[in-house]
Amino acid sequence: MMTGRHGDARWLFALACLVFMVGGVSGSAIGVVWIYVQADFNVTLSALGALVTAATLGRLLTSSTSGPLINRFGIAFMMMAGLVIAAGSMLGFALAGSWLAVMLVAFGSGLGAGVMATGLNAFAAVHFSARQMNWLHGSWGIGSTIGPLLITFIVIDLSLDWRWAYVIFTIVRLLLFGLFFLTRQRWRLSEARADDAGAQHASLATTLRLPIIWLMVGAFMLATGVELVAGQFANSFLIEARDIDAKTAGGWVSLYWASLTISRFAAGMIIARIGNARFLRLNGFGMLLGAGLLAANQGALASLLGLALLGFAIAPFAPMLASDTPSRVGRAHVANAIGLQFAGASIGMALLPWLAGALAEAQGLEIIPRFVFVTALATLALHEAISLRERSRRARRA
Repeated sequence: MMTGRHGDARWLFALACLVFMVGGVSGSAIGVVWIYVQADFNVTLSALGALVTAATLGRLLTSSTSGPLINRFGIAFMMMAGLVIAAGSMLGFALAGSWLAVMLVAFGSGLGAGVMATGLNAFAAVHFSARQMNWLHGSWGIGSTIGPLLITFIVIDLSLDWRWAYVIFTIVRLLLFGLFFLTRQRWRLSEARADDAGAQHASLATTLRLPIIWLMVGAFMLATGVELVAGQFANSFLIEARDIDAKTAGGWVSLYWASLTISRFAAGMIIARIGNARFLRLNGFGMLLGAGLLAANQGALASLLGLALLGFAIAPFAPMLASDTPSRVGRAHVANAIGLQFAGASIGMALLPWLAGALAEAQGLEIIPRFVFVTALATLALHEAISLRERSRRARRA
């Protein structure tokens, strides 16, 4: 990691990891708190899908437009704005008296999350190494592990209403706002290298005219979408299609999510030795092998190992694609490109699980590992197309 002219940038990296961790805590908390929310507002289980959709729409809106806003107002301003929006949404959730209010604050939460994800990933792509980018995304997994435990402690051990958890989430985001305010002068894309200090920011329309952008957005969309598909459908698939007992299936689904976090931290220690492109290629083949083991139906152990391998292999794709963005599009396009990639991620996380569910309803759950295999193959193909384009560009320059 490079050191900015205003001091040791390790503190910025730690703050960025803290933001990701806090996002993981609140993001995973809804799965545990939902039973209490459902009872309070007298809604059906399908309302959870509507809640997730509202948040996804908010995230999609800000992800696709954050690039130009970051270029105009700066990362620090946008991060502080995102934290204020997120804090307001958390407090709104705690105080909500109707389901309509809950839907509105979910949309607001997505707005804040989209701004922060774009801002931090744009900064990290310029300032942090590929290893640190993976650790940054791994911090989300740590938070996701803490979230359910925290909700359980608040509701069960302390006998408090679930709404108090969201009061705590509000306070934490306001504290993060204060930290960003104190370090606001250091959150600049141009601080990575002195020769980039005068770099111009490209317009969103100019960035969209770069052919490689569409390949990058597509790869991001598929990688994040298939990650969610595997996680969402694994439990039902293992129990109903493979007759694996619920306790064993639940344990391996937990291992799937844990493997994503472990992989991102492990990746940080491997990437420097073999290079980004080769590392992602190996992970692409790992994805195919994991999905293939699932699809082959060669026994419970093969299915479970395939699921764990799939999670381990797919984890580095999103952080690595983000990390490679500056070298592929140029510093002037970074903020726009990161925003567009995370907009693609929002689309993938909404579209691919819906498509997988529709296929499963029509043809049975055995279609899920085949769907994952095909999507993983398409992800690898897009990555190879990006790498081929980069090699051709370097050859022309040489």
